Amino acid sequence: MIFAVAVIASFVIYLAIGLVAGRYVRNQADYYVAGRNAPTLLITGSLVASFLSTVAFMGELGFSYDGYPILLLILVAINVTGYVLGVLFFGRYLRRSEALTVPEFFGRRFGSRRLQAVAGITVIVGIGAYLIAVTQGLSLVISDLLGVDFLLALLLVWAGYTIFTFFSGSPGVLLTDTVMFFVFMVAGVVGMSYLIGAAGGPAEAVSGLAQLEAKPDVLAWHGLSGENAYMGTPAEALVWAVLLGVVWATIVAISPWQSSRYLMAKNEHVCLRSGFVAMGAVIFLYVFLALGGAAINLFDPEISPSEIAFIWAARNVLPVGLGVVIVTGIVAAGLSSASTFLSLIGFSAAHDVAPGLLGGREDTSVRFSRLVMLVAGLVVLGATYLAPPAVLAIGYFAATLFAASWGPVAIMSIYSERITARGATCGMVAGFVTVFALQGLSEFAGLSLPIWAHPVILGFAAGLAGILLGNLGQQPYAGGLEFRKSLMAVPAADLEPGRLAVTLRFAAATAAVCLLVIVVLALVYYMPFAAMPVSG
Repeated sequence: MIFAVAVIASFVIYLAIGLVAGRYVRNQADYYVAGRNAPTLLITGSLVASFLSTVAFMGELGFSYDGYPILLLILVAINVTGYVLGVLFFGRYLRRSEALTVPEFFGRRFGSRRLQAVAGITVIVGIGAYLIAVTQGLSLVISDLLGVDFLLALLLVWAGYTIFTFFSGSPGVLLTDTVMFFVFMVAGVVGMSYLIGAAGGPAEAVSGLAQLEAKPDVLAWHGLSGENAYMGTPAEALVWAVLLGVVWATIVAISPWQSSRYLMAKNEHVCLRSGFVAMGAVIFLYVFLALGGAAINLFDPEISPSEIAFIWAARNVLPVGLGVVIVTGIVAAGLSSASTFLSLIGFSAAHDVAPGLLGGREDTSVRFSRLVMLVAGLVVLGATYLAPPAVLAIGYFAATLFAASWGPVAIMSIYSERITARGATCGMVAGFVTVFALQGLSEFAGLSLPIWAHPVILGFAAGLAGILLGNLGQQPYAGGLEFRKSLMAVPAADLEPGRLAVTLRFAAATAAVCLLVIVVLALVYYMPFAAMPVSG
């Protein structure tokens, strides 16, 4: 009962924050990009909160519980580089554009309303799929905690984040994302530390996992072996982790739910500092999620489905108070991502796609944006109810769409003068359609492809081919080249030595956190594991 009360109370608190924030929304810039005045703390909180959702706390933690904690860490060690690389090579230029949405940036860069609409449609479809995964995960948690039917839980979850986002827009999303960021950081670090301590400490936990007959090789770098292994050979597992790490690094760098946060930043240094802090926070948290997720096996190796492993531990192993923090942390992670995703869907539908349906006219009122967001939310509600439960599969499927379709176009929009509007449009469509078809067939229709023909690799190649073919016979738009040239100029205020010195300190602190992570892994995992006697 106490878990249900805590979750309902957290819903009420987040709704209250949203309603208060909504009172300060006066115009489209306030609603879409929080008046471009957000400080480092809020941008960092939103970057991490929109990245970590039920996909992380249920899907990926379940992956670790299944027997692949080190494989997950390999993937994450690569993907967090997307924060720093993304802000350096794309995010800061996006901030300089002063666009309201990322699709608008593409439209202005290439002087093409058509491309802006196409990018907006990919946002609606791709993020819509991701929102389905997050909503599924949240609804499963609420259904279990309250002991109610999945449909009732779904309606409660949907109404909660829809009402909140409807009224508050970006200011509310930033505020609650930051609150939720602290909640689930505490939940992940403290909760998993307690679990490992309850298992006897790091050395005892490693020893117990190494001898776990139900899941052999759970601590090996390649993960689970034996008849229940589902990641293929060790080589295939490593290639998968590296490939998905690169894919997620691209997603972190350019995806609309990450890069759009920089549009709200107070200045360019806020963008850079937020990228550094987000990188350090995510890699630090995942050490606890991966190793702690595996350690849950020491209490029960047969939790099914594995996606509820952390929730099971919160209710059956941890003290009640800490368990409440864990559950509300998982709910917070899901709500933060859901509100971000719904806001992006609504913004793109209203600002990027609707003008094409209205004959080129754009309704700039906040009321219209809210109406479109409500309609988009209703579509997501219906799709979530009909879709089969698959939090991790749907989440990864949706995310890979943007790596292939947006990746080449985003980078070339900054670093190439030869790419044209038609080339960018063809590349975006080709990458999106290729991944949508192949990844969908692989995840949900049993299509089996060799690792070298992973859908995202083929999609990325299709995107590049689409750009090259679309460029044939075309000349770059002169206005777009001038727009690109304007992005190369660093704002004078951002060249102040004092600001540069502070940003460099953020970079140094992030390097220190990464070094700390290496030391922690060496002490709690590698040294105890290496000291174990070799069997046989």
